[in-house]
Amino acid sequence: MDFLRDLNEGRMTRDESNQKTLTYNDCCEKFYLIMLVLEMMREMPYSTHFVQNYCRRTKYDNFKHFKISGTDAYNFLYFLNGDEHALGKLKDLEAAQRAQASTALPLPDVIDYFTKVSNGNRPFMVQQMFIRLENGLHINNSDYKEIRRSVGKLNQQDKRRQKAIATRLLFAARAKLRNSDIIEDFEKLINHFDLESQWQADPEPTVSKPDIVTTSQDLTYYRLLAKPENLILIKNFLQNTRDGKAIPSNMVRAYAPVAEIMDDIVTAGPTYINMLKSLQKRAKKQRNKKF
Repeated sequence: MDFLRDLNEGRMTRDESNQKTLTYNDCCEKFYLIMLVLEMMREMPYSTHFVQNYCRRTKYDNFKHFKISGTDAYNFLYFLNGDEHALGKLKDLEAAQRAQASTALPLPDVIDYFTKVSNGNRPFMVQQMFIRLENGLHINNSDYKEIRRSVGKLNQQDKRRQKAIATRLLFAARAKLRNSDIIEDFEKLINHFDLESQWQADPEPTVSKPDIVTTSQDLTYYRLLAKPENLILIKNFLQNTRDGKAIPSNMVRAYAPVAEIMDDIVTAGPTYINMLKSLQKRAKKQRNKKF
């Protein structure tokens, strides 16, 4: 039955239409969340068979070829570690290339984790691997980091704390891994142990995470649009936008002159909007040449 389910189950990475909605940063975040889900499930004997089998179907020496029958974790690694052909399957090739250049995927650590877990062994220094993933993939969500710290000592927590952590990760999985090949078994685990809190609010945004990479040189060009003293605030505005975080009012005010330009173009009508889109395409090509 598992074989039949694997053939028919909808996956986040299975077809081209799904892949084209993904940015490179989406792949970073979703892969990290899959790893968190696996680690929480690994801590509970109820899920041992599923976790070992999932890791067995994911582990490879390299991830150079897309596998329609591969796990979502495998195919996310294919994109994260991919060449131009792989990145071209995503939403925006040039943006994905820039984002990839700023990341550092600790692939040997990840392969070692999958290998040990698939063989029924306990991986070493799991927290350190997750920290390297966070730093290398630019995972800045403080809630996700708190989940990672708590999952490492889940069995030492009381039931109330376990429910809080499991519910927070469940919210993230439902928002970011809704059609993945891991969500169904994770929800079964949560239901089996009654780990979903009915009193916890869902803080997850459901929008895609854009591939915004702003270099120091790029930032200097904002001097032509906004006050020079606001450049740091503008940098933080762009970072918060990329991470899906709330944006403080001082950052909004700093970015306001740029937003006003956009508003003027939009309110001028479709002709100006189409001119802006055309200009954006030319700008992307020019930026890619520099890159």
